[in-house]
Amino acid sequence: DPATVMARRADALFARVSGTAPKPEAAPYMAETLRDHARAAVEATGTSTRGMDADQLFRAAMHTTSDFPGLLTSTGNRTLMGAYQAAQSPIKTTLARQATMTDFRPATRLKLSDVGLLEKVSESGEITSTTRGEAAESYALDTYATQFAISRKALINDDLGAFRDWGATAGRMAAETEANLLLKLLLSNPVMGEDGLALFHTTHGNLAAAAALSVAALDAARKAMRGMKALDGKTPINATPRFLVVGPEQETAAEQVLASIYAATLADVNVFSGKLTLLVEPRITDDRFYIFADPAVLPVLEYAYLSSAQGPQMASREGWDVLGMEFRVVLDFGCGAVDWRGAFFNPGA
Repeated sequence: DPATVMARRADALFARVSGTAPKPEAAPYMAETLRDHARAAVEATGTSTRGMDADQLFRAAMHTTSDFPGLLTSTGNRTLMGAYQAAQSPIKTTLARQATMTDFRPATRLKLSDVGLLEKVSESGEITSTTRGEAAESYALDTYATQFAISRKALINDDLGAFRDWGATAGRMAAETEANLLLKLLLSNPVMGEDGLALFHTTHGNLAAAAALSVAALDAARKAMRGMKALDGKTPINATPRFLVVGPEQETAAEQVLASIYAATLADVNVFSGKLTLLVEPRITDDRFYIFADPAVLPVLEYAYLSSAQGPQMASREGWDVLGMEFRVVLDFGCGAVDWRGAFFNPGA
């Protein structure tokens, strides 16, 4: 089966690029160069490669209906995704909720209030109807992209280093793009559609006066979150603090505040030991700190991909501006604040 053979060749080429052990079925192709892969792809179309030099061979592999461009794209995608996954920000992976969108129009996230307490049924059996309040937040996807090329010289010389480095860099930069957008959203303190107030606002009860990171400051944050009310303004939701987010400037102080230390007296017990998970975001450069609830329970930030293209996507074509193969990486991504009840902000000392 030509598709199976090409998949095994792709596994072997990726193993060479990444320096990892190949799958057993791909091992026979490990010694083959890019020229060998190109020759096999051209011959699989029924075209003879007898007498072709390296330049002619690569031209035929890129011009015909051979699977050679797909072989390179598959390897590039795997390199890209490996670096992309390794470079994920904790803001995205831990604090934000993932969603998908079918197009680039602004998507609305509707929030409904609770139905209220159940009312006692009268002797006549009549059940009282209740109404539910609602609010909506919206954001849209945008497209981000970059491109690079592998020269004809690199293909002929079987130079996989440039291909590996470009793929890995593109993956890291895609992850950085997402992280930068999410953190820019958080730091901008966006206005919420629900009430026209900023995400962190004294009216919301989730904005503190500037204070140094301490047990007392965390105590105030926890009390504020525990007192959060649902959309109806009456029903308590008992928001439970789960994550403490700081920048490198406050990392040591946060570790000290959260440290589990044997206390000689009851007054010295650290009540926050083991209660909060520390997340350090290098893009936060001042002394501010945030407290977040579990996003699975009370999401505050949300990010989305185009449903047909979740994560960065690589595509290729024969080079036009350069001699060789051109590759592009496209990311359809958007993020927004969907609620304010699951987070607390202190500007820091």
